[in-house]
Amino acid sequence: MAQGLEGAGVTPPPDVTVEQVNAFLAEQLPFCAEFGISCDSVAPDQAVVRWRFDRRWTRPVDFVCGPVMMALADVGVYVAGFTRGGIEALALTNELKTTFLRPAAGGVDLLCRASILKRGRKVLYGVADIVEEHAPARLVAQASSTYVVGG
Repeated sequence: MAQGLEGAGVTPPPDVTVEQVNAFLAEQLPFCAEFGISCDSVAPDQAVVRWRFDRRWTRPVDFVCGPVMMALADVGVYVAGFTRGGIEALALTNELKTTFLRPAAGGVDLLCRASILKRGRKVLYGVADIVEEHAPARLVAQASSTYVVGG
């Protein structure tokens, strides 16, 4: 299949593994370990990243704080972008818009399903849906993000 894509003038997406992504996050983005963010899966133009519940990052009423969900969305789109251009340290968030739809109750992991909608030479645009692990059809937050990317 890749040969057909190359023959059509389209570069196939790079093979990026969950292990490679998590190694990169551990080495290059130490805040991911501090927050408890890791990659669960990658596929062309998509990634699923997880925030492991940690009471340190909840409000006094036991709701997950907004900055954690924003970081989860940011990392999710960043990782999904790896499936387009390979693991690339030189991608910078240009804009991140997050809409909080309902409180994320404490005690459960959050999942972020991120997708790349468009990648140009210098800009990548993606979206992220955040859900509680036990309720994958019920959105907690939704984000859109634009990144400035190299080459």
